[in-house]
Amino acid sequence: MRVLVEKVPRSRSISVGLWVSAGSRDDIASQSGIAHFVEHMVFKGTKTRTSSQISNQIDSIGGQINGGTGKEYTFYYAQAPLAGLSEVLEIISDMVQHPRLSEHDLELERGVVLEELCARTQDPQQQAHDMFIAGLWQHDHPLNRCILGRSDTVEEICCAHLASFHSRFYRPKNMSLVVCGGACNEEVVSLASVLFTQTDPGLNSACHVPPQLISGHTYYSKEISQSHIYIGFPAPEASSDDRFCAELVNIMLGGGTSSRLFKHVREDLGLAYSVSSSLVSYSDSGVWVTYAGIAPQNAKRTLSVLIEEMEALHRGVSEDELSLARAKLRGNFILDLELNINRMARLGSSAVLANDILSPDQVIAKIDSVTLDDIHRIISCYLDVSLANVVVVGPEGMTLQPKIAVN
Repeated sequence: MRVLVEKVPRSRSISVGLWVSAGSRDDIASQSGIAHFVEHMVFKGTKTRTSSQISNQIDSIGGQINGGTGKEYTFYYAQAPLAGLSEVLEIISDMVQHPRLSEHDLELERGVVLEELCARTQDPQQQAHDMFIAGLWQHDHPLNRCILGRSDTVEEICCAHLASFHSRFYRPKNMSLVVCGGACNEEVVSLASVLFTQTDPGLNSACHVPPQLISGHTYYSKEISQSHIYIGFPAPEASSDDRFCAELVNIMLGGGTSSRLFKHVREDLGLAYSVSSSLVSYSDSGVWVTYAGIAPQNAKRTLSVLIEEMEALHRGVSEDELSLARAKLRGNFILDLELNINRMARLGSSAVLANDILSPDQVIAKIDSVTLDDIHRIISCYLDVSLANVVVVGPEGMTLQPKIAVN
């Protein structure tokens, strides 16, 4: 098991994260949502402690505990005063390695997961996002699936399915333990070597096929009060050095109030309250997403403006614009380092996505080394408007003639 420790001088707390290299991308299609379901079940108790005992133990040391599921990983994390380090590690190691996975807990938690799914489908923006993601990658790729799964697949998941998924992926060799804060490396490694049993590695990883982006335009008719526009482009994978340059281009395009999209779409034209762009990186691919939520009558015009701004990037970026983006990215990164939990998340995601583990100074040096030539290369390489995946979800009207009706 990989162990990463970042000691923060004078910190009186610790943030612990246990990252498992398995997410919704590793779900079997007929069991879509199982990675997320396992995450829920881990908190229902172990062979030696109940869920209430887990909560009481964490509260008794003044800590907090939670978890999350992504496309390529699942993580369990806790924050506590430094004195609680050994107890936090013992609790997390027990939960993750020895979940009870009982029939009674399964049926109770199935209702919780179904309610979570229901809440997501009742949110128009979330539903529009899921429609966009569902048609993003070719050949019904696993990355198209919603992390929560579907109600029909969640209804069919049984304890045997959960146990099989857990047995396959939840092994120390497929995990990364990250501790940031006041703890020292020797103490963490010593505790981890006792708490995590080195079992037969077995089949603990899946053979991932790199996805290919689908280009084209899709209009979904849905009776909602606001239209939602999503535009997707390819983006650098998590381990690529291009990601630093791409993050700077993203800041210029739609990453904050000084970005081109915010100033033009919102401030100059008043077309949208919410407009932004962001990068999502996976171990072997990435997607560059632009989003705008607008009044239905402004959908056609807003889409044209978004495309125009992306095309404008190809005509050039100034040194002043690059300097401003550098300052923003560098500053946001430094501010994130003020919290141990952000340090833990940075290291944990890097470990499971096969990134180089860079020090903060190395990250800042990467940001500062980006040149205008690098910026123009990234724009030319990734932001090809002819290859964009465009999805518009909103009520049918004169401005856009939808092709697909959605209830």
